[in-house]
Amino acid sequence: EAEMGRRVATSLINLFTTLVLVLTSSVPPVTDTGQGGVSTLTTERGVVSTTGTDAPLRPIVYKEGPRVDPAHSGNVSTVLGKTASLRCRVLDRGNYTVSWIRHRDLHLLTVDQYTYTSDQRFQAMYEPSTGDWILLVASVQLRDRGVYECQIGTTPPRSHFVTLHIIEPRTVILGGGDLHINTGSTINLTCLVLYHARSPHALSWLHEGQEIHYDSARGGVSVLTEAGEVTRSALLIQKATRQDAGNYTCQPKGAASATAYVHVLHGEHRAAMHGGVGPGGAAPRVWLVVAAAVLMVWAGRPPHRVEPQLPSLAPLPT
Repeated sequence: EAEMGRRVATSLINLFTTLVLVLTSSVPPVTDTGQGGVSTLTTERGVVSTTGTDAPLRPIVYKEGPRVDPAHSGNVSTVLGKTASLRCRVLDRGNYTVSWIRHRDLHLLTVDQYTYTSDQRFQAMYEPSTGDWILLVASVQLRDRGVYECQIGTTPPRSHFVTLHIIEPRTVILGGGDLHINTGSTINLTCLVLYHARSPHALSWLHEGQEIHYDSARGGVSVLTEAGEVTRSALLIQKATRQDAGNYTCQPKGAASATAYVHVLHGEHRAAMHGGVGPGGAAPRVWLVVAAAVLMVWAGRPPHRVEPQLPSLAPLPT
């Protein structure tokens, strides 16, 4: 009986070992992507996400069956307030559905051309000539930026990720910061409004927080404005006096403002400040450049000069 018991136990162990080997040989290998605990499962159909809420963002290239063409489904940059078009070009789609999912909250936005969100800014569109499934986001807001998933309804699903970048409007005054001029010279300030969804239909200049009136008793004040994709406005004040010194603000309607400080110099300071050179201006920089050049020559290395890059814009008439 003892011998029979040993034989039964050995048979059971062998049977259990065989079952384990069969089961483990049928499980595909799992590969860690190193992206926040997300793993991928390798199958004959490709690579799919198996764990975690964040799917890998590297495009997965499939060679057959329904698949996304990454070359025509890239990331998108859109100016704040404009309409963004996220494209997903699907090849050999067959009868499978194509969905768009917002990745930050896994919200299903569209399936084929049907919308599944109450936010009416989102809309799906299909372009038969290219095979592109397009997610339109009207009047984009900063909260819309991030990753969106284009998913083909295969088993398992095949996904492609598109990142939406939002460009915020900017207002700058060329030369920025401080401007030094001589008494009797012309103050010429140029303001640029960049990356605005619509050209600002109203733009004001302020001096020390007060709007500048071009028909004031002072006279000699004029503004030249060119509206377009980049709006430019030049403020010209002739025969500057000490009263014209201070903060000047370019304030476009519906966009951020920009400020520069104007120093009006007189008398003994003119020679030192001629041509807008003052403390923090070109003169101290010249001495720094000379000192750096001497040190480099002494060290046996030729000096390397870096020129500042300014916007290539034609000057407005004065």
